[in-house]
Amino acid sequence: MSALPVRSLLSTAVATCALGTVALAGAPAALAAPGDNGDVKVHHAGRPDEPPRTLESDQRSEPKVCTFYFSALSFDGLPALTWTIVPQPLKGGVVKSGTITVDPQGNGFTPDLELADGLYKVEWTWPGQMGAKKSKVFKVDCGNFTHPPKNEGQGHGKPPHGPVGAGGGGSAELAADSSAFGVGTALTAGLAGTAGLILLRLRRSRRRTDGAA
Repeated sequence: MSALPVRSLLSTAVATCALGTVALAGAPAALAAPGDNGDVKVHHAGRPDEPPRTLESDQRSEPKVCTFYFSALSFDGLPALTWTIVPQPLKGGVVKSGTITVDPQGNGFTPDLELADGLYKVEWTWPGQMGAKKSKVFKVDCGNFTHPPKNEGQGHGKPPHGPVGAGGGGSAELAADSSAFGVGTALTAGLAGTAGLILLRLRRSRRRTDGAA
């Protein structure tokens, strides 16, 4: 076998590996557009006779509050996002709405908010968002905090236990990370198979050439 076909096969192998590397590098980026990794948390505002104020950076979202505020976390690359609150079940439309300005680190929060006792859903969106609005359900129950249990509201600022609820993107982000890993694994396996096939052909060609000689 002449040197020209051998060089051609080697060039093909190098080009295939290069394309695979580009695909691996681009896979996570394609799965994480600006804002996709962000989440909005419902936090205690910390008024008198209520649990202490939840830290803005706390990754937990309180399912039951009295006065409260929203904390937007990890909205990298966005200047702001818009939120609306509707009662559950839906009746009467939006009861509150506003905008959260996001800092260069992708974080921001609202002023303290108040609502009548009841079940609500907050939805948030941003310019260029792909897919449906993200949302989270929470309950306003001020009567529950007049004489709160001793452990109510304690431990704020500690790392969360277990996965964050998928309503705002926590477990969904983990799923996206897993998907990105799966894509990368499949591409790597395909590249390894292609390179192995090319090397096998090269070895056979050399043996034939040696035999002919």
